[in-house]
This record gives sequence, structure tokens and C-alpha cells, in this order.
Amino acid sequence: MIKIIVDQPYEGSMNMAFDLAIAKLNAIRKISTLRIYQWKCPTLSLGKHQKTDNLNWEFIKSNNISVVRRPSGGRAVLHNNEITYSFSTFVSNKNLPNNLLASYLKISQALVRSLQALGIEADLERSKKEGVTKDLCYDAPSFYEVKVNGKKLIGSAQYRTANFVLQHGSIPIKHDYETYVNSFKYSHTEWIKQHLISSTIDLETILKKPISKIEIVKALEIGFKSVFKEEISEGFLEQEEILLAQKIKNNFTVLEEKN
Repeated sequence: MIKIIVDQPYEGSMNMAFDLAIAKLNAIRKISTLRIYQWKCPTLSLGKHQKTDNLNWEFIKSNNISVVRRPSGGRAVLHNNEITYSFSTFVSNKNLPNNLLASYLKISQALVRSLQALGIEADLERSKKEGVTKDLCYDAPSFYEVKVNGKKLIGSAQYRTANFVLQHGSIPIKHDYETYVNSFKYSHTEWIKQHLISSTIDLETILKKPISKIEIVKALEIGFKSVFKEEISEGFLEQEEILLAQKIKNNFTVLEEKN
């Protein structure tokens, strides 16, 4: 059984805290959760070990962009006009391979099947491409990331412990390349922006029409049910998850370091 939570928008550190709290409790409860959510304001999420020295704090503050650190690795993602999914389960779940790449592949296959439900044919990257920056998740696809027409669509990252697996990722409805690139201190912003435009894609560009959150949610239900061969049960955030998330949310906030 996979519990699905279609959540309301939260600020960034709370979103990350909920993902981790749910994953930790899933390890105890021996269940799986698919959480689908958005963000209260444009938010830049950094990988767990990503350096902050190249952040353009002047631009970030003047555009009211929040910055958070994910529990997962990888590089920066701008969460703005997109849907974020997180899938978490207990590490001994026989329905998910006990190996990072193999489990990443299976979750990506569920995402590909979800896109098929929207009439989109997607495939998976079979190698790790070199990016043109050290900061941006979307400047190159990695193993088993989801592509459409050869362009990166979904950027995901996974975090594993001895007890649970948490994978979350961004499904862009419409990319905001300008904000994404300008959140970092680059001297060649236009060149990077053109690289992103030529190598990435979003749902509205593919479908050539607007798409609603509910359409994406229904497609994700179909995709995960089909690939994991499990029933989907509609759920909600439970008190225990909320209390744990409130306790750990400050761990994910990123503030400007003063010299």
C-alpha cells in the first residue's frame, strides 16, 4: 500500500522537514508514502553538501527567494511553477531494490509511466552527463533521470539511511530560467541560460497548453500504482509527522554568511 498525500504549499524548510519526518516514520511503520506538493514562494533548494559561496544573495533577497538545504544530495533546483514529488519507504521494502541506482531506476520508471498517462512519451538518461556549472541541477541529466525529446524534464535526488529511502524531485510546469541562473554569481549568465533552454524542457512546452496540479496528481497515482503494483490510499499529514517536522525544520534553512 502506498499512502498518497496531496499537500498544500509550505515554505521551503517545512517542505524538507515534512519529507524527512515522513521518511523516518515510514521506517518505523513499514509503509510507503508519495507526497505531492508545491512551495509558498520561489525557493532554491541546495543539495545536502552543496557550497553556498556562489549564491547571488543580493538578487535572492531582492526577489524574495527562499533558500533551503535538502536532506538529499545533488545540485540546486529552483522550485517555482512546478510540482514536487517525494517518495519514501522503509529500507527493507521488497518492492524497491536495495541499491541506490536500481531503486532510483524503479522510481523513475513510475515517473515515466505517470507522464504516459498525460500523453507524454519519456525515456531515461543512461549515463551521467557533465554540466557546464557546479551549481545547477538542470544543466545536465544524471543516471536514470527523466527526459523528453532528449531534454531533461524531471530532476531528482535520493537520500538513503540504514532505515529508510527518500527520493524527491521537481516536475517543472514552466521553467523560470532567468531567476534560476541569476540566483548565482555568473559572469556569463546569458550563455548558461541558452544552454538550459536548449537542454531542458517543461510540461507546458511539451503539452503546448496549461496543466493543473490535479491532472499531475492523477497521473502520478496511475504511474506509481502501475509500476509498484500496489494500491494507492489517500492520506494526509498525521500529528506525529507534523510534530517531528516542526522540531527539525530549522535544520534546512540556509542564511547568508556574513564575512
